[in-house]
Amino acid sequence: MERANWTPLRNISDDEKIWIGTKVRLYNVGLNVIYKTDDYYDYLVSLIYDNVEYFQLTNLSQGKAGNIICVIKKDIPNHYALGKTLKDMVGLENTFVLLE
Repeated sequence: MERANWTPLRNISDDEKIWIGTKVRLYNVGLNVIYKTDDYYDYLVSLIYDNVEYFQLTNLSQGKAGNIICVIKKDIPNHYALGKTLKDMVGLENTFVLLE
């Protein structure tokens, strides 16, 4: 996916609904790559088995797939998290979101 489709996390409203399946991309993670634009990890907002209060951000990138970077609290009783919660957990620097 091209970077043009990704929205900087800082541009996401604090009240934006972050659903399961939302992708998060963190740039400048320190990969030894030729092009700086290839220096990123992709994460997926996903369920935690048998946990109704939190989602997890699971790495999708080759070599790191399955690693969890953090958990984000759901906006209970709803089945989504809020943009503010995601911002607080992953930070705004070099972070982009793909809202589909």
